[in-house]
Amino acid sequence: MRTEIFLSGIILLGLLFAPAFAQTVQAPKDLDHPGIKWDWNINAESYTFDVTTVSNYDMKNVTFNKVNKELIFSGNSSHSENIAEIEIPSNLIGGNLTVMQDGKPISAIVIPGTNSSTIMLKFNQTGLSTTSVMGTTYLPEFSSTASLVMVLSITMVLFTLRLRKF
Repeated sequence: MRTEIFLSGIILLGLLFAPAFAQTVQAPKDLDHPGIKWDWNINAESYTFDVTTVSNYDMKNVTFNKVNKELIFSGNSSHSENIAEIEIPSNLIGGNLTVMQDGKPISAIVIPGTNSSTIMLKFNQTGLSTTSVMGTTYLPEFSSTASLVMVLSITMVLFTLRLRKF
């Protein structure tokens, strides 16, 4: 009984004197332009995909060109040393991703994942910029064909089962 009271007292004291909230994290003092997170809803046929960007410049707009399997990011920066991280769902565009800045190919870090790909890029341009990410696959282009194949498959299975009864 005394052990239970002693342990309860220690737990109570720990709860009373422990900080209620996590420590505040100090931002690095050498970070001149912190990042801004943007969530973009991209409509492609009957699907809506969530594309996320984090950049230290103003990301103005994102458009999708399904013919070229391309996302086009428009931005504006008042400083150099721009960085951006772009997360694109694999179901929107996937495969080998190519990144272009104002129509010129640039080297970017592309990290493919199971559900999305992450692209990290760095550039020194000020003013307006256009970043394009082109993929080799666009999954919703087969959405109408997939439902037709499924209906035909079910019909074939049912027809096969009926033939076995005779």
